[in-house]
Amino acid sequence: MSNTASSSHQSFTSFANGWLNRHRYFVEQLMCASSSSSDETNSITLEEEQQSLVTQFLSHCLQYYQEKYAAVSIAGDNVFTFFCPPWFSSYAKLILWVGDFKPSLIFKLTDASVDDLTSHQRDRISCLRSETRRKEREVMRDFALVQQSVADPPVMLAARRVGVVGMVDGEESDLEEAMEVLKSGMAAAMNNADQLRCSTVGKVVEILTPSQAIKVLRTIGELHLRLRELNVVERDHQ
Repeated sequence: MSNTASSSHQSFTSFANGWLNRHRYFVEQLMCASSSSSDETNSITLEEEQQSLVTQFLSHCLQYYQEKYAAVSIAGDNVFTFFCPPWFSSYAKLILWVGDFKPSLIFKLTDASVDDLTSHQRDRISCLRSETRRKEREVMRDFALVQQSVADPPVMLAARRVGVVGMVDGEESDLEEAMEVLKSGMAAAMNNADQLRCSTVGKVVEILTPSQAIKVLRTIGELHLRLRELNVVERDHQ
């Protein structure tokens, strides 16, 4: 593992811990905003405050994925760590999809959080759901092609020789080249999946009113906290 790759992983882990502290603050703000009503203050002022909080929270989440992209791009051998992040709990790792939550999960959270969608909103969300699932299949198809390229017979033959009888001329370079292709392909798949995650959340929020968006983002934020807090409990019991 290169020093750059190791530094990339350590730097992002440190960032993720600081980001989580800010995340807790935002979740608290979302909880307060979701319990507010138009009777408590001017309805226009309330909506503006809610929209401002929605914008801030989305920027906060986007920062996470921007930092992650930068770390993954120079991760080298460490790119595999981002597909099973040590900062996630064991339960969170069970539901990972290309290293994080599945984009279509947002629709289940929306259904669970918002009970006053208009028929127009439901139609738009239904179309977005279908589009998102199609794009999820595209991401998985590309991801599978990357994995398949490493499973080609010449590469697997070279891999089996390692530690057994040694590789013949050319096989070592073939194996190294295949691993570079794998790491590059996995990093690209991670980036595509993260872009789909961010765009899906953003498009759902565009369909919702500020008060509805607050409820959905609160649910997303609380879920992320629970998955991370489970990790803390696991470490304390080790």
